[in-house]
Amino acid sequence: MASVIASDLCFDKTGCAEIALAVSEVAGNAVKHAGKGTLSIRLSGNRKGLIFMMQDNGQGIKSIKEAMQEGYSSLKPSLGVGLNAAQRAMDVFVIRSKPESGTKVIMKKYLPIPEEETEYGIFSLNDERYSVNGDAYVIKEFEGDKVLLAVIDGTGNGLHAYEVANFVKKIITDYYRSDLVTIVKKCHRELRKEFDISQVRSCVLGLLLLKPRSLEYVGVGDTSIHVYGNSKKINLRNSRGIVGDRWIPDLKLQKFRCGRKITIIMCSDGIKPRYTEDDLPIDSDAQQIANFIMKNYHQQYGDATVLVTKRKR
Repeated sequence: MASVIASDLCFDKTGCAEIALAVSEVAGNAVKHAGKGTLSIRLSGNRKGLIFMMQDNGQGIKSIKEAMQEGYSSLKPSLGVGLNAAQRAMDVFVIRSKPESGTKVIMKKYLPIPEEETEYGIFSLNDERYSVNGDAYVIKEFEGDKVLLAVIDGTGNGLHAYEVANFVKKIITDYYRSDLVTIVKKCHRELRKEFDISQVRSCVLGLLLLKPRSLEYVGVGDTSIHVYGNSKKINLRNSRGIVGDRWIPDLKLQKFRCGRKITIIMCSDGIKPRYTEDDLPIDSDAQQIANFIMKNYHQQYGDATVLVTKRKR
């Protein structure tokens, strides 16, 4: 039934299969451990996904952490694919359980943002003097209508910059649902804990959350960002400072209303930011814009990254 409802909401075959897997595993656990349970299915508030809630009145789960481990089963033979696989199949997976009080599982699965609605262009090059790229980027779609975008520039070049940029990328990817200021502060704290503070292990970054009718932005250091196509001009500014250095600057969350059709260009400092909308092939697709910027505005030295996001409707 769950996969049929998902198909009606236009999930593809893979999405329907993932939903069927997760629901069957959770429902099977409820039947085997509690004898029965109730499953509810409803549309998400933005009508871009499905929310599943499984409730039983069984003995509960003694250790949720243990139950979520790969291949775990409290019964022999094993309970299907396991809760770990069910979690991987869903976008949101939450278990609430207490001994003798039953178990509630909440799962959410969202449609991907259609390619005809939003497209991305990426061009990232390492400094030719080094074998690895000290830049990184993030494109994280979620809840069917939101996307978190980031350009990260590890200070310096080479292996140290590469390690920092990818360390920060993982934090952003793991905490993408948090507000942007919290994410940047988390990056700062974790960099200070992870790396030897006697060495320069830091980065600059731009972090943007694009919603259906608005955007939010936090930037630190010399990454750059341009927003084109909005009816009112949007000026986004970075705070001075470096993430992971001895101090974190005052972070200001910038919020703007925006139209459905906009183009966002985010770059590391390997790109000269001195261009205007008239200088760019703004009516081209996102990848063509990224290619054009890299070709015409790439600095002579240094890692360089261009991330173009074009929302077309």
